[in-house]
Order: sequence, then structure tokens, then C-alpha cells
Amino acid sequence: MVDETVLRGSPPLPGRTPTRGLLASLAMAGLAAAFAWHAADANTWAAAALVAALALDGLSRMAGARVARRTGPSPRMVGMPSVVLAVGPGAGLGAVLFGFGLIVWPAGFPVLASALAGLVTMGALARLALARIVLAQIVLATPEEPEA
Repeated sequence: MVDETVLRGSPPLPGRTPTRGLLASLAMAGLAAAFAWHAADANTWAAAALVAALALDGLSRMAGARVARRTGPSPRMVGMPSVVLAVGPGAGLGAVLFGFGLIVWPAGFPVLASALAGLVTMGALARLALARIVLAQIVLATPEEPEA
């Protein structure tokens, strides 16, 4: 079943993708900090949730990179596109859309930041679950048995 949803592909280019994702996360965290500074009473909790989600996303990316170093090429999800995991490869686009949404509706920062925090958190947890599945297959598979 895991083989149907996980495809082992070539790892991302070392210098390009992590930097773009890191810059996008920093941009989103900077926007959250600016809105929290501007109206602390209304925006602090949403900004804190978004920054915590971005930190969890960074930790899940580091865990995925560690699994990839241990197992070979990093696993990717295949099949239908996922809204949850879209912030990963399209992090720059996510930051632009988040900024555009704030330009159009600045009073909606708590709603937009909370929604984005939820999506980023779900993506990070999915990435951690995928890394755990890949590690479990490696640990549980023996040379005599085929992978589960």
C-alpha cells in the first residue's frame, strides 16, 4: 500500500529548493510579526500559530532530509495533488498569495494566518508520517522478506 503512494525520485537540487522554501517561510513569519506588532490584541495568537507552524514545518523538512540521507533519494507523494502538501514545493507562491490576501483584506489577518497555519501544520505532520513510514519499512524489512 505504501508503494502505491510513495515514489522514490531524485533528490531536489541542493542549493535551490531549500533556500526558496526558507525565504518564503521567513517572509511569511516576517508578515506575521509585522501584523502582530501593528495590532497585538487581535493578531498575536494567529501570528504565534503561524510562526509555530512554520517552525514545525522546518523541523519536518530537516527530519525528511535526515531520512533521505539514510535511505537514499527522498520519497515523494504521488497521485492526486494535495492542498496540504502544496505549501512545500510552492512555498514561494504560498508566500505571495498570503501577502496578496493581506493586501486585499488586512483585517482578515487572524483568519488567513490561522488557515495557513493549519495547512502548514498538516503538511508538516504528513511529511513526518511519511518519513516514519519509510524508516519503519527499512527497519522491519529483512533481506529474506520482501518489503511490507
